[in-house]
Amino acid sequence: MKRNILSVGKKTKKNLFHTKRIRNKWNVPAAFAAGVVFCLLIFLLVKVMPQFNRNEETLIVLTARSETIYQGENLPELSAGAEFADGTGTKEKEAWLSKEAGYRVQDLLDDLNEGGDYEVECDADGSEAGEFPIRIRLSGELESSLESEWKGKVRIEVKDGTLTVKKDSSEAGK
Repeated sequence: MKRNILSVGKKTKKNLFHTKRIRNKWNVPAAFAAGVVFCLLIFLLVKVMPQFNRNEETLIVLTARSETIYQGENLPELSAGAEFADGTGTKEKEAWLSKEAGYRVQDLLDDLNEGGDYEVECDADGSEAGEFPIRIRLSGELESSLESEWKGKVRIEVKDGTLTVKKDSSEAGK
């Protein structure tokens, strides 16, 4: 319980000591509380605030379309589709890749969906039955842009597809 000390008359050494002791007794918890608040502020500045300010790169997933043919048929035209990864916001989609050229991340996605800047290849010729990987190879110009001027802004994840060559239905019963 805190006592109020009224100064009536002359201050003696005993009264001054008692007054200082009461003041010092309250300084320790106040200093401790201030230290805790200071540590929490430092924690918030270091851990939490950068998450609001982060500029993450946008992820585009380029997937080769899987195809199925029968043995002896001509190979179909191999293609791929590009889409933004789940959770990509409109801010990331509209980010600039090159302000001078007026080129945004959405423009890159549109170019990839039109079939530009990559090749789709498969080792199958359609004469043998089986499953063959369909691979995507990015152009050298696109790869160099991703590694230099667009680094940290956009990343392209490539997923292979499968070409399935089935035995001819007329030969399957033999």
